[in-house]
Amino acid sequence: MNLLQVRILVEDFQKSVAFYRDQLELKVDWYEESMEYALFHTGAARVELLSRKAMSQSLGEVLESNNPYATNFLLNIEVEDLDATYARLREKDVQFVKEPHYNAQWKGQFAYFRDLDGTLIELYQAAKKEDGVNV
Repeated sequence: MNLLQVRILVEDFQKSVAFYRDQLELKVDWYEESMEYALFHTGAARVELLSRKAMSQSLGEVLESNNPYATNFLLNIEVEDLDATYARLREKDVQFVKEPHYNAQWKGQFAYFRDLDGTLIELYQAAKKEDGVNV
């Protein structure tokens, strides 16, 4: 497993993008207004912004600040075989918030679980061209 990037969940997407882009002067690698998504390149690591609304839709769980699992970020971990990783972690009693699923808009397969302190962790497997997806 490789840590791919840290995702920061934001309340005001536009203001947050302006802060990271204009104030911190991070280079925008990918920006999708309709998805409320921005990816910033910071050298060896990347930082991405996503609205709580968009993350809530993907997760199937409302992520409001009054939620007992309120969080401003998640760990995004890329894996080569999500189904195998999911099965292996389930055998180790990891409790998933959402089982593996394909998200066509995000062009990949995802699953979510939390660590012991409630930190949201996303497992991600990119779609492959042989899956018939333009990546």
